[in-house]
This record gives sequence, structure tokens and C-alpha cells, in this order.
Amino acid sequence: MPFLSARAAQGLFQRSFHRLFPPARGVLTADHDRPLASSVAANRGWQGGQTRGLVVVGHGTADPVGAGETRRIAELVAGMLPAAAVELGFLEVIGPSIGEALQRLADRGCTEVVAAPLLLFTAGHARRDVPEAVSEGAAKAGLTVLQSEAFGCHPDILALARQRRQEALAGLETVPSENTVLLMIGRGSSDPTAHRQLHDFALATCQAPSACPTSASSPMSLRIELGFVAAARPTLAEGIANAAAAVAAARQARPAGPTRFIGRVLVQPHLLFRGHVEEQVTAAVDRGRHEYPEIEWVRVQRLGADPLVARALLERAAAVTAFPGGSRNESGSQPHA
Repeated sequence: MPFLSARAAQGLFQRSFHRLFPPARGVLTADHDRPLASSVAANRGWQGGQTRGLVVVGHGTADPVGAGETRRIAELVAGMLPAAAVELGFLEVIGPSIGEALQRLADRGCTEVVAAPLLLFTAGHARRDVPEAVSEGAAKAGLTVLQSEAFGCHPDILALARQRRQEALAGLETVPSENTVLLMIGRGSSDPTAHRQLHDFALATCQAPSACPTSASSPMSLRIELGFVAAARPTLAEGIANAAAAVAAARQARPAGPTRFIGRVLVQPHLLFRGHVEEQVTAAVDRGRHEYPEIEWVRVQRLGADPLVARALLERAAAVTAFPGGSRNESGSQPHA
């Protein structure tokens, strides 16, 4: 699937805003022939004149690589919207805060903003923490702000997860699907839907041809296990033990014969950027290798600062009118269902 061009991305975003708000005056005409870096630089330096903006909402991390990856996504989004005001705000740990980012958009002449959170699923941050921070910041800055949805099973995020898995398997020996377990790792949340959301995502990554190392005749024979780093069950340690038990069961069930048995666990952390959570996953996988040396443990990389993430974020922002409720509270923030 080709990436959105600057012209297509800007049109998608502006059409969404025209459905939300009356047409605004003074919107700049984009130079669609400029390279991405120039578009980003021009967007950052432009002040005043337009009334619509986008705030990319990052979670926030003390890890400098993870923080840099978040900033890179904001740069990519800005490059896709060369005629729009785009700012980055973090929910916690580092700045600028969401409120500071909204004030910057107000200072740049914006009156209407979409807050687009870099969140994988709809849980506590999406339902409570981000809306509260957006509501407070919108009230102080005098803005009308709508919040877009978390990524969920967005096609681009699914495609990127499949790509990361294929990258991890590149060059490795082919292993039968019945000997393979996909262990999908989530950050974790006390939200009661956390388990279902991660399971649905893991399942969806196996719906396309070649998405999982399975046979064409039995595309869903791959075993899926889950693990959560915090606040949900099964825990990360339980997920690793469950995956190892599934491989052991496959070993017991194999037909007798001289063929060497290879059991494989694909450990895929469903994480956007580097941080402490990923470090915990890496340590847990190392323990799994030590406890179950007969199993081949394959570590899949995080999603990272990929253009697919930026495009998915932009499409979620452009589809904000489809969000449940379709109304705004007194501060202008879109309430969550």
C-alpha cells in the first residue's frame, strides 16, 4: 500500500475539519513538491494565519531513544501536513506537556485542534488521562479540541506488526506452525478489555497471507499466547511459561519418527517505542531462554518510528467525526465512550 502523498494527506485532514467546523480563512497553500525535511522545517517555523491544528500526544518516557522516536513520528506527521500547525505534547515524564503544546497551537493562531494520541489501545490513558489533560489544556488555551481514537487494529499498525515479525524470521529455518507459538506481549492495563483487545490484535495479524508462519491449508493453526508486563493477566512470566508448555505439548503430540523437533516461540512486544517496558520484556525473554533452552526464542522488534505509524495517526485524526457520541464538552474535548 503506497504512503499518502502530502497532497492526499492534507486533503484528508482538511476534509475532516470542514465537516467539524465552518471553513476557516487564511489557510496556507502547501508546497507539495518540497521534500519531507523541508516541509517539517517550514511547518515548525510558521506562525499565525491558520485556525486548524493537530497535537500529537505521546505517552512520555525518560528513555532518550524512545523520546526521540516519538518526536520523529511528530515530524513525519508534520511533513504529511505541510499547511497545518502540528505540535507534540507528552502526557507525563517529559515535556512539552499536552497543555503546553495546545498553548503553542493557540499562539500560532489555531482555534480548533485534534488531539491524536500515540496509544495502541483504548484503556486508561485513552479514556481518562489524555482527555483530562486535553480538557484542562483546551480550557486554558481557549481552544476547541477533539480527541481521536487509539490505533487498535488499524490496518497500517497490523501491517507493521506483520513486517516486524517477518524481519525477525528472515534467514531462520522454517518451523511447522504446530511447533510455533506467538507470544504477544502488551504493556498492561487494569481496563477489563485489555486482554480482549490484545488478543484481537494478535489474531488480526495472522489474517493475511504469510502473516504467520502457518500452512496455507490451516492459516490459523498457530498457537497464540498473551503476556502483560503490568496490571493484567497473564503476567509476562506466565505468558512465557504458557508458551513453553504449548511447545512441550506439541513435542509430545508429534508423530514418531526420525525428524528433529524444533519448537519456536515468537515473542512480539506490542510496543511503539523503546522504554523501560521493553527492557523488562528483553530480560524476561533472556530468562525464558535460560529456563527452556530446548526452545528457540525469537525476539520481534517494537513498531518504532515508522512512517506507517505516522500515517495511521493521521488517519485516526481525520476520522475523528466518526468517534462515538460526536459531541463536545464545555472545554471542547471529545468525550469517550
